[in-house]
Amino acid sequence: MKNPVIYYDKFDFTQVKSYSFYSSGSTFFDSQNLPHSQRSSIELAIERSLDAQNFHYSELDKADIIVTYHLVKKQTQDYVNYNKAVLFCSYCLRANAWRKNSSDWRVYPGGLIIDLVDPKRNRSVWRSIYPLDFEAKDNSKQLNEKIIEAVNSMLTQYPDK
Repeated sequence: MKNPVIYYDKFDFTQVKSYSFYSSGSTFFDSQNLPHSQRSSIELAIERSLDAQNFHYSELDKADIIVTYHLVKKQTQDYVNYNKAVLFCSYCLRANAWRKNSSDWRVYPGGLIIDLVDPKRNRSVWRSIYPLDFEAKDNSKQLNEKIIEAVNSMLTQYPDK
């Protein structure tokens, strides 16, 4: 499977109707240095995908879920900082409450990670990764198309409502 998903099965995904993003200056935002154009492209793709699934954008303090993302460059301090920002614990995946739809879930350079964070606990409850396969010759339109494909592929695997 190209884009595996792992999630916390004790979280009630059926109650989620709204989403939001962390603002600039948050721990999440500061966990990775991305150009604003790339952030905008990813967030717009997320908004379109979630809106198509009948979720609606909400203010951060009223959202049922917070959407975060990370572009994996290497398994570096950026990735460690991102995991700390969303309280994602790879060791916790061995617990019975986390489910995987694939036995080959792994992190790799060039992958886009999306997390859904429970705003009550500020902890990731759902995660997926998808290879962006950016190439040096890609123009901005091609890069954007790859982001949209990745986001749609991941978010359409949201646990059944």
